[in-house]
Amino acid sequence: MAKQWHQLERLDHKALKKLQSEREKAAKIAAQKEQKQKIILGLVFAIIVMSVFCVLIVVVKNKNAKNALLEAQERLLYSTVTEFTGSVDYRTSSEWMSLDKNIKFKEDHTFRTQEESSVTVLFQLDNQIKLYSSSEARVNPPVIEANEAQIKKQVVEMARGEMTTAISISGKGILNIQVSNLSIIGQSGLFKIIYDDEKDKGEVVVKNGLVEVGVLGSEEKPTKLSGFYKVTFEGGELDKPTQASVIQYDWR
Repeated sequence: MAKQWHQLERLDHKALKKLQSEREKAAKIAAQKEQKQKIILGLVFAIIVMSVFCVLIVVVKNKNAKNALLEAQERLLYSTVTEFTGSVDYRTSSEWMSLDKNIKFKEDHTFRTQEESSVTVLFQLDNQIKLYSSSEARVNPPVIEANEAQIKKQVVEMARGEMTTAISISGKGILNIQVSNLSIIGQSGLFKIIYDDEKDKGEVVVKNGLVEVGVLGSEEKPTKLSGFYKVTFEGGELDKPTQASVIQYDWR
């Protein structure tokens, strides 16, 4: 009988030991699983944090780039009166004011010279116009490319008088002088426009470079003028180009 009890105790001990071993194994597996879950959660959290950080960096960079673009575009809007002589008036609305110093501006400005007076306006890209005595012209703000710090065109509306225009290498094709119903675009060099508004007639004279003279709204190709050539116009109609004696004009 004692031998049987001893055998039963040994069996119970083995069963208990096996059960304990299984419990320890299950606990170890559970601990490993929990540790693995913690690692996965940590990795997911790290990925989320890094993603948010990267998004923030992109947003900040985009915002900085946009601000830099806007600032660059803003600088391109400005034109400058670099020189004037005699009595010159200007206005931005209906009221004329006397020009008493060189000014920098970005809104549209209309300039009017009296007898024996002149005014010179310098644009971005170093294009330039000079109004002589008894002349008037409106300088409009440049048109800027939507997503670039680059000027598409600059329009000057000439109402009367005499104007000399200088086109820089970088300002090719940007400056557009509109007079009567004509569009005059300087591709290079130096040219002059003389316009009698009462008779609606005038001429475009090129000292050097290349100028394109076209009729606004017309599908016909513009007339191209090179140095020492001119074209006259009346009532918005262009004559054929002819040679010009440029030394008889004031280019100062």
